Amino acid sequence: MNPLVEAALEFVWPTRCVGCDEHGSLLCPSCREALPFIDPALACPRCGAPFGQRVCTECSTAEGLRPLPFDGAVSACEFTGTAARLVVAYKDQFERRLAPVIAGLIFEVIPRDWVRTSDSITWIPSDAEALRRRGFDHMEAVAEELAAIIGRPASMLLSKANATDQRVLDKQERADNMRGAFELIAEPPQRILLIDDVLTSGATLEGASQMLLTAARTVHVATFARVW
Repeated sequence: MNPLVEAALEFVWPTRCVGCDEHGSLLCPSCREALPFIDPALACPRCGAPFGQRVCTECSTAEGLRPLPFDGAVSACEFTGTAARLVVAYKDQFERRLAPVIAGLIFEVIPRDWVRTSDSITWIPSDAEALRRRGFDHMEAVAEELAAIIGRPASMLLSKANATDQRVLDKQERADNMRGAFELIAEPPQRILLIDDVLTSGATLEGASQMLLTAARTVHVATFARVW
């Protein structure tokens, strides 16, 4: 963008922190430090749920640990407070400058062996209706930023059929909504890092992982936030 245009826009619509609304940055140092980070030492090593290191309420059933279609999941923050406002500002209020902020926070929580062994990054794609509404694929932009950080390509491997917004559905409805929602549109590499903004019930990421694993060998999942 032309520096003069950028300066004029900043004068009319000054940059504000998504957490405290102070001028100057999209996420001020104080609000970044106060984000509800998930401690990886206490999180479930399978699904990434906070405090699930010993007994995970998300993975455990009466029959034992439920099977997961991915090889591990991590999330940077709990979906609350400033973390939730950051997602809303980026996804629904079109603050596209937050893409590198989200990518950087996801990068911090990804185990380094996942970084070393991943062949490519892919993302949960927006469906046609969401693309029309937002005008951009919000996770594609984050994937491209993350690819630049870790030095791996970002590859669009999936398409997603139009579906009801997951945010208005309960857990079983989410699973039903995602059944058959994804298709492979390119030959995937063997080792994939799959990213999304928020892990809620896991239905979206599980559906995407199942499709990727029809051709890939491993899928690791990383998200910015986790509903808890």
